[in-house]
Amino acid sequence: MSEFTGIHREVLEDGTIKHVLVRDAAGHEQAKAAKDYISEGIQPALDDLPEVPTDHEFPKTGKDNG
Repeated sequence: MSEFTGIHREVLEDGTIKHVLVRDAAGHEQAKAAKDYISEGIQPALDDLPEVPTDHEFPKTGKDNG
């Protein structure tokens, strides 16, 4: 059993899953690749997570961030 719980999956405009947001028992959140989410047996199932649309494939960095 995984120490994480799935929160939502971030999905690009073309339907590709960017990553899955997970939370541990202490409340810390992190992003995981969909394949890692599945292979680690994190619940709920990937298809049961809500989708959050995103239009950025990569996070913004530098002084243009924001």
